[in-house]
Amino acid sequence: MNMPNAQKKRLTRLEDKVEAVDEGVGLLYSRVADIEQKRQQLSDEVAYLKSQSMRNNLIFTEIEEYNSQGNEYQVVTERKLRVHLSEKLKIPK
Repeated sequence: MNMPNAQKKRLTRLEDKVEAVDEGVGLLYSRVADIEQKRQQLSDEVAYLKSQSMRNNLIFTEIEEYNSQGNEYQVVTERKLRVHLSEKLKIPK
């Protein structure tokens, strides 16, 4: 099939554009995959940090505070917790 010269040039330009778009799409797929991998890694790190925070923040209820402000010195609180753990939960000293 014989094409006029102008059509050949136009077809060549369109093919070049399609090839450039294909390369761009390939790069975008690659970047999306990298970003998804980094997002998953960050999600895993956040879950780990949450679990560590929860592990380090035990909450004890039903232990009375004896001061009027509602906050005690760390030493007093620790002593109460140790007594509670040994007497109520039967954990050895």
